[in-house]
Amino acid sequence: MSRLYYETERPQRDAAKGQFDQGKRTFKLEQGGSSPEVKSFLEKIAKLIPSEVIAGYITLIGLLTALKNPGMRPVFYAIAFILCLVLTPIYLNYQADPGKPKKIHLIVSMFAFVVWAYATSGQQVVPQLYDPAIASFALVAFSLISGAIPLRT
Repeated sequence: MSRLYYETERPQRDAAKGQFDQGKRTFKLEQGGSSPEVKSFLEKIAKLIPSEVIAGYITLIGLLTALKNPGMRPVFYAIAFILCLVLTPIYLNYQADPGKPKKIHLIVSMFAFVVWAYATSGQQVVPQLYDPAIASFALVAFSLISGAIPLRT
């Protein structure tokens, strides 16, 4: 299974029948069920989040609480952030399938890292700028926006 999300042609919907026709397969919508479009949207959002890099970032930030000189923390917080921000497109580029579109995916994932870094470590790293309501708002808004961005290039 690929680490990046590759879009396929969107299925045509027959609203009168409640069906999606995708090539040779037809999907019927059941009451309370999810359409293929919804599942695809959720899969896309999940793959745009550089979860491996975020996990590494959270680990680095957690390790910095053990620094004997607390005055050095801001410097190392910045190093950890910049390191992971730069590594996000490098790591995902390495994970990409050869010949598949990835440029927009890599850019969107970099922004996803910034949003998730703020949400997961903002209180610790930038307490003067952190607000949990803003962090939650940013996560939801970014997820909705990023799911709507075409990734075909």
